[in-house]
Amino acid sequence: MLCSRMIRKSIASCRGVASSAVYQSRKRRALMYMPGDDLRKISKAASLDLDLAVLDCEDAVAVNRKSEARDTICTALQTFDFGRTERGVRTNSASSGLLEDDLKSVLLNTVRPDIVMIPKLDSVEEACFLNSIISQCSSEPFPVIFQTESAVGLINLPEIINSLIASSHVIPVAIVFGSDDYVSDIRGSRDIDAVVYARQKIVTYSRAYNIQPIDRVYIEYKDLEGLKRESEKGFGFGFAGKQCIHPTQIPVIQSAFSPSHEQLEYARELIRSFEDNQAAGKGAFTFRGKMIDRPTLLQAKNVVDMFDE
Repeated sequence: MLCSRMIRKSIASCRGVASSAVYQSRKRRALMYMPGDDLRKISKAASLDLDLAVLDCEDAVAVNRKSEARDTICTALQTFDFGRTERGVRTNSASSGLLEDDLKSVLLNTVRPDIVMIPKLDSVEEACFLNSIISQCSSEPFPVIFQTESAVGLINLPEIINSLIASSHVIPVAIVFGSDDYVSDIRGSRDIDAVVYARQKIVTYSRAYNIQPIDRVYIEYKDLEGLKRESEKGFGFGFAGKQCIHPTQIPVIQSAFSPSHEQLEYARELIRSFEDNQAAGKGAFTFRGKMIDRPTLLQAKNVVDMFDE
């Protein structure tokens, strides 16, 4: 682990750690998909108080409307003010044969998206292909979110991450769990228990490489209580955010993936108490009936850091 951290730090320093840190620290609590061929729906993005709007060329667009989606997305990027919302574009996968056209369309547009999302990234070879295309469209590394949506993609995840980190033109900033394609691939059910292993692995590898893990879609979009429960569990699991498919899901998700006022005050008080005890020469100490040591301090600092972002 120490060796891998040293390698990551070395790569980051060569590529410009400052720019990588900016992309990787941005809040992406709610990530909402919008059909790339529907200008009316895209126009509403700025009014939604949304962290990340993803204009979709993939699943939300019919096969015979991919070209129209590219044109509409380019028009939307040139036309609309998205406010604080990060502008993303999801391309089609490398295996679809459409990835190159999708990327060149948006990255050579007069107004680029802030980030691109690549679905179904399953291998190092596809990661290298992605880097090759971006290098033809951009003189600088470009931020990328990619999706893990299959058994082979999950198995290859550490190699894919390392390939992207070492690449010349990709800044990997988030990994999105495509649970529906994944459970179809493993012939499982959509029940949360069927994807525990995949979710844990995505969180673990993402956090090990300072990449944001984004949780699955909650498809029962009218069930906001169920969404709240699953979002809070995802936050406790270590995810940084969650995908959504309807505007009513946005505030529920963004609230669940933010520390509450009570959590923030608890964390700040714990940090102050830790510092006081350190000054008094104490290591572990009791705070509100709990034994506190350095790992607990780090958890409290994570809560404060999330608020400060």
